[in-house]
Amino acid sequence: MSTPRHFWLAAGALLLTTACSTPEERMAKLQLKQQQLDLKAQQIAQRNEARNMARGNLQDNAVVDQRAPLENVLKALSTCDASLSATVKRFSSDLQAIFPVTVKGQVAAINVADRRAPGGSSVKAAAAARAYGQTITGYYDESLEINGGLQKMSWGFYSPASPEQLAQALGAAVPNFKRMSRELSGNYVRMEIFDRGGWHRTTRFDYYRGRTDVLGERTLVIEASRDAAFPGSRIGCSVRGTQVAQFQDDLRPELD
Repeated sequence: MSTPRHFWLAAGALLLTTACSTPEERMAKLQLKQQQLDLKAQQIAQRNEARNMARGNLQDNAVVDQRAPLENVLKALSTCDASLSATVKRFSSDLQAIFPVTVKGQVAAINVADRRAPGGSSVKAAAAARAYGQTITGYYDESLEINGGLQKMSWGFYSPASPEQLAQALGAAVPNFKRMSRELSGNYVRMEIFDRGGWHRTTRFDYYRGRTDVLGERTLVIEASRDAAFPGSRIGCSVRGTQVAQFQDDLRPELD
């Protein structure tokens, strides 16, 4: 039997089955579809409520103990959690001369054109910016999605300094940067794995980086920049794993 004949026979069988469905069967299918839509809407509402609660509880999480606004922001970045958005909110009026900032209640975001598009996921500093004696030239905020699902998010700052220079300067001022380990490739890394309901530090970089089943991997990294528009290095955080969407609500509550 030829392939076209197979196709038309299968299509005819499908049409016959659909046509022969009883009103009760069609109603049951419609009810199931509506239940699925209602469940999806409920899940979206719950996520929005959790995000709004997180935003409302962050006013005390801002870092304010450093000399300059951008130094407070970099210290908050080193925790790779929601204190960054609270600190950006606290110093939003100072930061707006350097980066585009949008305030959302108790949190704020440094804006990029498009987190999902290469070239649109970074923004240059509009004015000279320095922190801990280092020049900051830009900010990046990247989001990787596959088949509509969030797989990885990364955010942080660019500097013309080398990774080694940044690690020395930041490590002398901020404990979280001092705790970073140097990899063979020249990167400075502090990695945490989400397990048993919390984040736990690990030095097994290669083992966990190759795993696709981890709930969450959170990494603070100083590495060479791969963007020709921002030569030098970048300092930032990346999160990947099977629960990245949920971690986004907790770690980046400023995102919609």
